[in-house]
Amino acid sequence: MKHALTKTRAVLRRHLVLTVTATVLLLAVVATGAAEYTVRGVIHGRVLKAAPGLGDDVAVGVAGGWALWDLAHESIPRLDISSDDAQVGRLSQVRVRARLDDVRLGGTTTVAGTHAEVTVSTQSLAGAIRAAVPSVVVAAVTTDPARGTVLADVGPGGLGRLTLRPVLADGKVTLAVDGLTLFGRSVPTDRLGIAAGGLGPQAGAPKEYPLGLAATSAEVRPDGLHVALTGGPSTLSDT
Repeated sequence: MKHALTKTRAVLRRHLVLTVTATVLLLAVVATGAAEYTVRGVIHGRVLKAAPGLGDDVAVGVAGGWALWDLAHESIPRLDISSDDAQVGRLSQVRVRARLDDVRLGGTTTVAGTHAEVTVSTQSLAGAIRAAVPSVVVAAVTTDPARGTVLADVGPGGLGRLTLRPVLADGKVTLAVDGLTLFGRSVPTDRLGIAAGGLGPQAGAPKEYPLGLAATSAEVRPDGLHVALTGGPSTLSDT
């Protein structure tokens, strides 16, 4: 009988130890998860301050998955950023996929380099034309990848055809007017109120792209305009 009681007490002690250990581990996991969430929020906020045009629905991913570990070492090898509702000058609802390399944390957050791919859909291009020339009706926008041009059917019934061509200069991309036809005949572009320079940046828009980015290529594809950008060392706002 005494032996049975001793065995029972031993079993109860083991169960108690296992329960306490499991509880401690659970609390540690919860605390770590909360800290991880907080760190990711800080990083997310700094990215938004550095590039407010990315919009509200921005996803920021940490390579390796653990921002807390990287924060302890004040270094993040890579940040992946994505947004489907970015604003770039006149262009809205732009798709952005960016990578920030070698992010160093501290008094000032620095980035060794940035690479980004920007996709401007035909719908976004149509919106940009409407914003640039509010008095002109834009029926539809398509692309001609073979010619590297953007085609907009404009005017009542889409009887006019405006042809735009992306121009890459000084790290910026603008859409230059390549021609305007009405009933198949060429007409002056000033009929639409568009200057020879085409659709450049809006008045008051930042003169530089965020994060030190500069455009390196601009390609017309069936779904719209694709722009690649790269940037060297830059900083993220810490406030």
